[in-house]
Amino acid sequence: MNNSVLPAVGIDGCRAGWIVAYRHEGCVALRLFTSLAALNERLASDASVMIDMPIGLHVADSVRQCDVLARRCLSPYRSTSVFGVPPRPITRIGDYAEANAASRELTGKGLSKQSFYLFPKIREVDDWLINEHRQGRWSECHPEVAFASLNGGLPLEESKKTDLGRQQRIDLLREVGDVDGCLATALEMYPRRALLADDCVDALVCLLTAERPQSERIAIPDNAFHDARGLAMQIVAPAVKLTGDFERG
Repeated sequence: MNNSVLPAVGIDGCRAGWIVAYRHEGCVALRLFTSLAALNERLASDASVMIDMPIGLHVADSVRQCDVLARRCLSPYRSTSVFGVPPRPITRIGDYAEANAASRELTGKGLSKQSFYLFPKIREVDDWLINEHRQGRWSECHPEVAFASLNGGLPLEESKKTDLGRQQRIDLLREVGDVDGCLATALEMYPRRALLADDCVDALVCLLTAERPQSERIAIPDNAFHDARGLAMQIVAPAVKLTGDFERG
């Protein structure tokens, strides 16, 4: 990546920070950033940014409408890929036992360790989006929702963890360019302790969504609820002819 500004990026969290998919001289590429702040200077002021991380958090309620609708459209195969997003105060707690107890007291529900492990990245996004120096227009993009949309509205039965499931997702990404070459380059550049192939594939479908014009996207729900910080709780995906149960609220 040179010093040119980027008009569109797709972002997914990974072990070493954030993997960012972008286009350089017409070719799709992937680069690792340790923080969102480090990416900022590369973004155009009006860049289209899609990130696989919750945007918008409740203060007390733990149920976001966008998550409810996303689970519905991914049923029966991929609904569990939509994690419950705890209220903002819970995400600020650094100890799992304490966070789990606070979640039960505040919402009546326990907290999975998988969700807890995402807290540092959830906090980073949550705080970054109110930074006055932030570049770009940021939206939440759930990869499995995006892949289901690209698949005619039908959720993929195979998990992304299987060889077949990964290949199905790569096949749905062909419009972005040389996905195989891009993945091979990234996986040669970065060790597995920093980055996994799944992270790259998810970042690429976020980029595909970011590059789509507004008229070729869907938003779930159409009319987003905004949290106390003014952040829209809304999942964005590519728009295609839908044949599954994509309900838009």
